[in-house]
Amino acid sequence: MLNLAPGHKPPFRQQIIDALASKPAVETWPIERLRPYERNSRRHSAEQIEQIAASIRQWGWTMPILAADDGMVLAGHGRLAAGKLLGFIEVPVIVARGWTDQQKRAYVIADNRLPDASDWDDEMLRLELADLVEGGFEISLTGITEDELSRLSVGVGELEQMPELPDGDRSPFRDMTFVLYGDQFGIVERAIAKATKPRDPDNPNRSPQGNALATICAEYLGRVS
Repeated sequence: MLNLAPGHKPPFRQQIIDALASKPAVETWPIERLRPYERNSRRHSAEQIEQIAASIRQWGWTMPILAADDGMVLAGHGRLAAGKLLGFIEVPVIVARGWTDQQKRAYVIADNRLPDASDWDDEMLRLELADLVEGGFEISLTGITEDELSRLSVGVGELEQMPELPDGDRSPFRDMTFVLYGDQFGIVERAIAKATKPRDPDNPNRSPQGNALATICAEYLGRVS
């Protein structure tokens, strides 16, 4: 890392080259030499490990694991678990040599926490996902869920391809808008998440949220009627 004091002139070309040359090289280690940090505060579910494994199958091992000299993993716990799941014998590793114990422990938190502070450009994400869906790419490999696709209105074009209706007939599809205040949004969001089921090919409504809300309302009507 190049740290410049306030008012310090930028380093010369050779200083930059020397700094880049000093970056740690990627090494190949036996996967059994690596061990997870026992106090890692970030957890990976079995489903997420499967997703990471699917990503490695699709694109290969694109990011090395960061580990201390003794094999303790500082970044890449999910990749390590996915590598074991896939039967890897060796994996690419960058070794954090010369780091203090505090630096190692702090980095484990920073590596997991700093990406959470970033925001998504929903419009740009919508455009990218729509192009991938149109091209037939398996979106689940990106980690984007069907609920997120629906929220971004990606892949809902099927609703627009309705059969032509005779004059005077009403479309079977309806839009409803709700204004939620305070805790109401969280309540509705959790209820819809619990009621959401996998898409049914025989159901003409392709909106997971719409089907979930209809299920919730049907259950409520059954109780009060």
